[in-house]
Amino acid sequence: MHNLCSIATKLYNTDNWIRREQWEKTGKIPSVYTQKKLLKENHWFKLLPSQTAQEIIFNLQRNYNSWFKLRKKDATANPPMFRKKEMLSVISFYQQFRIIGDKIRISMSRKYQFEHKIKLMEIPFKSWKIQEGFPKFCQIIFNKGKWYAHVVYEIAEQIPLLNDKVIAVDLGVINTAVTIDSDGNSKIYSGKQILAIQYYFNKEKAKLTSALIKQYPHRYLSRVLRIFQNKQIRQINQALHTHSKAIVTDCLNRGIKTLVVGDITDIRKDKNFGHKNNQKLHSWSFSKFTQMLEYKSIQAGIRFVRVNEYNTSRKCSICGVIRRSNRIYRGQYRCKRCGNLINADINGAVNILKKYLQDFLSRSIGNVALPSVERITNIVPFKV
Repeated sequence: MHNLCSIATKLYNTDNWIRREQWEKTGKIPSVYTQKKLLKENHWFKLLPSQTAQEIIFNLQRNYNSWFKLRKKDATANPPMFRKKEMLSVISFYQQFRIIGDKIRISMSRKYQFEHKIKLMEIPFKSWKIQEGFPKFCQIIFNKGKWYAHVVYEIAEQIPLLNDKVIAVDLGVINTAVTIDSDGNSKIYSGKQILAIQYYFNKEKAKLTSALIKQYPHRYLSRVLRIFQNKQIRQINQALHTHSKAIVTDCLNRGIKTLVVGDITDIRKDKNFGHKNNQKLHSWSFSKFTQMLEYKSIQAGIRFVRVNEYNTSRKCSICGVIRRSNRIYRGQYRCKRCGNLINADINGAVNILKKYLQDFLSRSIGNVALPSVERITNIVPFKV
């Protein structure tokens, strides 16, 4: 695998060199299809299976697309860099692999077979989690001296029925998630522990950075800062995994077939709520939490749906009137028209659920019960 991943690095750099040369000459980047045609007879391209080589070209194209978006905000942004010669790139397989027990069998390209006299390569793994379904995609990753395999399985889609139970999730900062199902049962997953982790580590990193700059004016990174950063990421990820697992487990225990999450893409765009609230907003890992919920629910056989969350926080869940602000104090929502008094996050979750039920299943929701609160108790954020 070392040889294949090294070949992938060389193909990536070859493609990047051609794109950069065209950018300097014409100010344009060749399309991915132009590059596929141009590199089809390249030595490194032919050493890899066809779809594997194409995925490397598509990966570089995605990197350039991200650069184009970033340049709109920051004109000084650098284009995708070349990879180090000794770097072992991630390598992907679509139809050229099979899973046999705890081994992955990979088919080599014709040129590789001719040069290295190897037709098939079998990779054994010490720990392997067998899944139901048909394996469609495989990624081999080398990270910190260890090899990992990520395999995507194709499973039959769960077709929702009119009488299936549905649960909606409203994401937030103070409360990581608020759930409500079609029977009216609600639950709040407190995010105060995550906020405490972020506040503590941000404060300590600021102290270290200040001391570092005084000693070394042009230096902003150190080994201690990296340790703090990694520890903060690990503790936040653990908290998010704890909440997402609890939500999916709750769905399985209650026989819920569909999980609906509000889509809050670009929630931070053009927002300014002051120094403290901006720190909370910009350290909010809603995208990562949504991804955790998605893969865990699909893995558990629960249908995952994203619903546009626009105006769900401002809209009254009883009468449907939309006002700019109906919060009488933190956490409480009161409608000035009908007098509805409800937890603000529960109100948002109800509106998300209603939007899904009305748009997809033409159903309504029952009475909302008082929410129960779930807190994380197995994380100690203040030990460094």
